[in-house]
Amino acid sequence: MNTTNLNEDTLNRLVKAIMIKRSLGPNEALIFLSQLRLNLICDKTIAQSCALQAALLTAVNTGKRAFHGGVFVSMPHNVPCQLNWPGNQSLNQIVQGLGGNPVGLGHSPWTHTLYFGQPSAPVPDSFQLVCSGWRGGIIPAHARLELPDEADFALGGVLAAAFGVGRGFLRLSGLSTRTLESPQGLSLWRPDLEWTSPEAKGPSLEALPKNLWMLGLGHLGQAYLWSIGLLPYSHSDEVRFVLQDFDRLVGGNYSSGLLCEEGNIGTHKTRVCADWVEARGFQTTLVERAFDANTKRTGDEPYIACCGFDAAEPRCLLESAGFELVVECALGADVDRFDRVILHTFPEASKAAAQIWADVPEAKLDRKLVDAFKTEGDCGILAETLARKSIATAFVGAFAGALTAGELLRAFNGGVRCELIQAHMRHESHPGVVVKSENYMNRIARAGFNLAAVPQRLAA
Repeated sequence: MNTTNLNEDTLNRLVKAIMIKRSLGPNEALIFLSQLRLNLICDKTIAQSCALQAALLTAVNTGKRAFHGGVFVSMPHNVPCQLNWPGNQSLNQIVQGLGGNPVGLGHSPWTHTLYFGQPSAPVPDSFQLVCSGWRGGIIPAHARLELPDEADFALGGVLAAAFGVGRGFLRLSGLSTRTLESPQGLSLWRPDLEWTSPEAKGPSLEALPKNLWMLGLGHLGQAYLWSIGLLPYSHSDEVRFVLQDFDRLVGGNYSSGLLCEEGNIGTHKTRVCADWVEARGFQTTLVERAFDANTKRTGDEPYIACCGFDAAEPRCLLESAGFELVVECALGADVDRFDRVILHTFPEASKAAAQIWADVPEAKLDRKLVDAFKTEGDCGILAETLARKSIATAFVGAFAGALTAGELLRAFNGGVRCELIQAHMRHESHPGVVVKSENYMNRIARAGFNLAAVPQRLAA
């Protein structure tokens, strides 16, 4: 982000959080972010776990957008990739392609360390990522926790990485002073249960969604595709995504969009997402217009939608488009709640979408922030526009993406429907969950499914 050309398209959304917390101007906040570094250390178990590999890739992809001093990765050589990733590359090559620096890094006050596997001599304030297919979380690096789960796929790893990168960034930035004293995580199979309990482990993965309509391809929509795209589809060429968005990527999207890179700024979001999805063998249909009252599913179009809107008006229309299931996430926007995620499912929830977003109050304007954004010759309109922008970052998107994909997988594998999940990443308290009693598989019966592939284990 070049602060000499600062506008609503170039604003790094995390800069606003640092400005507020540390009373800095935009340039000083960028300098602060440039000091933060993320250190990822993997042992040999990385070669055998789909979930742990997804955690590593997610940590690199989210970490580079928050820790501007770089993401440094220590891992065994030539690790075969167990995930759905194009190009027949090793995990090491994929990590470097995403921006990971294959160089070890020493501990410092500006460095946060995550361990993928049990460390022998962990550095202070570090975390170990613990994950399986349905479950993911973090523990203090010196602690021990095993998840004896048979299910091994990407989602638990995405979840664990979001927790690890997020809690690490909040600590180093000073946005949250809470230390991790006990395991923190979530079961995507039973979000209403304590995540380490035996009842929360979940079954082997059998079926995956075959046709999905992705509404909005910004921060959240890209995160949904990241999680779903890493899943073990047996026949990805039979799977179709309808990708709907009318906007183009701008420089400010880099800090929050998992599929946004510096080389695709200015490109339609639909095209960027289609390139990523099609590279993994999926089919796409592009819709480059706004979602409005005229949008209706018809014929063989997907019965299931994943909503990533950030405005109330289109959300109010979600139940009138003819979908049999809509999974939607809403995020906090200010410095205290930007890491809060609220998931809804529609229709036939306790409260309709049009009721939830009928009257959304406008956020209060921080006059100190307006003054910090003001530049010579600015009449104040640009400064107010920047000050009203919500705080957003990729690790929160990754968390929401795992929740959304987990909701879909429960529907296709005999799980419960959650009509509401409320989680705040900086808090270790259990998320608020409302379970809706229904036969979830009946709801998605017409949607079609694709069989999950069985992971091929390599010799240790």
